[in-house]
Amino acid sequence: MTAFYLSKPYDPPRAPKNLPLDQPWALLGGNSPQEFMKAYWHKKPLLVRGAIPAFELAKQLGEPLGSAISAEELFKIAGNDVVESRLIQAKPWSFADGPFKKKSIPPLESPDWTLLLQGMEARHPAAAKILSWFRFIPDARLDDLMISIAGPGGGVGPHFDSYDVFLIQMSGRRRWRISEQRDLSLNPNLPLKILKNFKVEQEWVLEPGDMLYLPPHVAHDGVALDAGCQTWSVGFRAQSYKEILQEGLWRLAESLEDIPELDQRFADPQQRATACAEQLPDEIIQQVTQKLKGLKLDRVETFLPGIAAYLSEPKPQAYFDGASNDVSPEEFQQRLQKESLRPHPQTRLLALGDRIYCNGEEVSNSQARPIQLAWRSLAAKKQFKGKIGKIGSNNSLFEAFEAGWLVF
Repeated sequence: MTAFYLSKPYDPPRAPKNLPLDQPWALLGGNSPQEFMKAYWHKKPLLVRGAIPAFELAKQLGEPLGSAISAEELFKIAGNDVVESRLIQAKPWSFADGPFKKKSIPPLESPDWTLLLQGMEARHPAAAKILSWFRFIPDARLDDLMISIAGPGGGVGPHFDSYDVFLIQMSGRRRWRISEQRDLSLNPNLPLKILKNFKVEQEWVLEPGDMLYLPPHVAHDGVALDAGCQTWSVGFRAQSYKEILQEGLWRLAESLEDIPELDQRFADPQQRATACAEQLPDEIIQQVTQKLKGLKLDRVETFLPGIAAYLSEPKPQAYFDGASNDVSPEEFQQRLQKESLRPHPQTRLLALGDRIYCNGEEVSNSQARPIQLAWRSLAAKKQFKGKIGKIGSNNSLFEAFEAGWLVF
């Protein structure tokens, strides 16, 4: 049996509330977050040996660390039908979508397979803690933490991503080969998005605790060298401008329902007789132009609330169960003064100035000031504890708790 099977599980700490953005971080290879964002983010790869120093320290003490989540736990999670999971086989290439029964997952020692589990920050506190390390990057860009567990030779083939990714080695070793090639054409004869002509430019073997950062469109191929190899991937979203604008416009159109004056009918008492009946009349053009100016639809700040609401939407696979949160408003108030209220791991919170958006909805509008302050704390610090005053019929904080979006 390989030694790392017997190792002690790594217990990751949660990031501090106030991240030291101008201090060097081991996680970023001695760069501060400010230096990393300026020199590497969206620009060039970065290999970091000992990104998690605890692994090397434990190894020197003769007490090696293993993954924070065991293979058995991952296989159990793969059987959950609300978890997005995929099983990929190489030689020949094939893939299947979960959920998976344990017997359908190959033994750890079997070669050429990989199990991928998305959204692990919602399934295990260790994954959520590691995700908290990356809050020096805006929450609007964050996607999720994916875990890959593989047998020897396992991988997903040479490919590229359209987003930034941090690849953290958590158990076993993985050989990474990368290329900044411009030819990103795919092999049309394979069931996975595998590059047709992958030309290796750099190659490394990552040990537990090492990390590799890759900006978008850098071709890469990771192959597991050990049984039970685990790589934790922190990925970021990169929507197209078309998608962002479409979603912002759709929500803007919905908001027009709240403007009574727009229910008035178009009228054109100044319309003159025309010899060009087929033309859209100037009267319509002029009146619509005035309405647009009055609604400020020609200014970006009008679109931003809809865009913020869209970017705060949870992943499609997110599942919230508020059944266990069946308490009275009075009990809720009492617990708030004793315990910290936190966003559910699948809840997304974004701020646009003082306006807070939660899971696609603005939750701070028309709320009492203590409720607004509570939401700001939840968005910025991921927790809130304190008094909120009397809970009336309009309390978005209590409603979000009842829906399972917030938890103690």
